[in-house]
Amino acid sequence: MRLADYLRRGLIGVLFIVLFFVAAIPAQATICVSIAWDLPSATEWITDASVGGLSPENKAIVNSTILQRLIDTVSNKGGVILIPEGEYRFAQTGTQTIGAHCIKMRSNVIIRGLGEKTILKPVGESEKGLDMFYFNEYLDKGKPVYLENCRFEDFVIDASGTSCRVYTSAGKGFMFNLFRNCHWKRVTVKNTDATGFGVDCPINSSISDCFAQGCGKAASTASAGASGFGIGFGYSNEENMVISGSSSIGNKKYGFFFEHQGRFNASKYLAQDTAGFMVRDCEAEGNLYNFGGIRAIRLRYECCHSVAPKSQDFYFENCRACETIDCFEE
Repeated sequence: MRLADYLRRGLIGVLFIVLFFVAAIPAQATICVSIAWDLPSATEWITDASVGGLSPENKAIVNSTILQRLIDTVSNKGGVILIPEGEYRFAQTGTQTIGAHCIKMRSNVIIRGLGEKTILKPVGESEKGLDMFYFNEYLDKGKPVYLENCRFEDFVIDASGTSCRVYTSAGKGFMFNLFRNCHWKRVTVKNTDATGFGVDCPINSSISDCFAQGCGKAASTASAGASGFGIGFGYSNEENMVISGSSSIGNKKYGFFFEHQGRFNASKYLAQDTAGFMVRDCEAEGNLYNFGGIRAIRLRYECCHSVAPKSQDFYFENCRACETIDCFEE
């Protein structure tokens, strides 16, 4: 699809997505998710990343520098960064409390590819793991700053070219902590050292039609994290998220997983409730545990399909107000 097609179809796409989420949330659900997305307007500028210098031919560090510059610039007013088809390598540009990252995400930015042929490839060996997209002001600087109003659409993150000397929670496709009004659609993350979609403390956010495969490659089955979709919570009682129509296959630990971050840092994660989390119409196959939660609160798995787990279909530990709704007839 050409850039001009996105300009013509942008507004229709936004209206379709809003209608999708209205239909996807049942009236009886124990979650509270706002669909009044405060996102960059479809009529705002679309920045073609290739015009900005991003190229499959570049060295990895060059692509990291270019994409970071584009994100920093677009964040000021909001808009779309469109990445054309191709395999783009990215390298480490910074470190954080745990691990390192290629790109530090900013608010008010939409990262959009052109489908499965837009492939972002973080590469290189790191000490404690390399995240492709990163945001965590809370742990890095002690400031509870939220990443807000972002979307990620129609691209692949393939981390098969990364390795780490020590396994930690870093080494993810997405590693965010404290984010609001952020949405993923038709994004694939595969072959990460740690969790694929490893995002914590969401408010009014969603993941739909996404795919995680082979994540947690640097971990063992005794490690924390190392899952396809791993959602942490515990900073605010307002936290909520909907995951729908997504699949998680062959990851080291869980397919889909929720956990209270007070397990790891009780002084920073004090919330005792949530607005609710829903996983609906999702499929998990060949993970150690296909679905689960530890100290999860108000978690609902509805119409989810579990296939050939290595240990259990569902695993819950010290959860409150968690339920599974089976929609499949025998």
